[in-house]
Amino acid sequence: MKSMYDRFACKRYRNQPIASEDMDYLLEAGRLSPTSFGLEGWHFHVVTDMTLRKAMTDACFDQESVATAPMTVVIVACTAASYDPHGPFVRERGERFPGTLQEFVDDYIGYYQFLKDHGRIDCWSRAQCYIAAANMMQAGAVIGIQSCAIEGFDAEKIALSIDLDTALWQPAIVITFGYPDEPVREKIRASIDTLTTYH
Repeated sequence: MKSMYDRFACKRYRNQPIASEDMDYLLEAGRLSPTSFGLEGWHFHVVTDMTLRKAMTDACFDQESVATAPMTVVIVACTAASYDPHGPFVRERGERFPGTLQEFVDDYIGYYQFLKDHGRIDCWSRAQCYIAAANMMQAGAVIGIQSCAIEGFDAEKIALSIDLDTALWQPAIVITFGYPDEPVREKIRASIDTLTTYH
């Protein structure tokens, strides 16, 4: 809980690189995150190169958090085409689980059709990435690494900067990580009784 209270949206970081083992730790927190049907329809693009950081900053409307972060992670989500129940991506993922692939597809296909009928596959795919993002940010706070989740970005510029095949992938969220060069800000939240209804 202490790390929950201590984490804040860091806007400016010290010029201090994140150790490779800590980067691995943050990415592992993302990898272990839950996803719908266990499909893991995401990929983590880790940006540390200074030239690429400048391009990333431009794509994120010159936000200081991106400009100063020693590590930025762009989580990209599979596009709708990948989620075809009979396609190669679903087959590869589904074959990992107990039972047969056909059992997996039979369980999945109804929800897939529901999402498709309502035009929600891309939105659903991006939403999965937020689970990984939250876990990575919280994991960082545990070891003193702050972060900032960024949705304000030009998706086309992000895709170009990381050479993303936009037929297969869509930028979902950008997260900066580093050691803060600003005071920890007070946690401002509504009280639990105003946010909770018991049924």
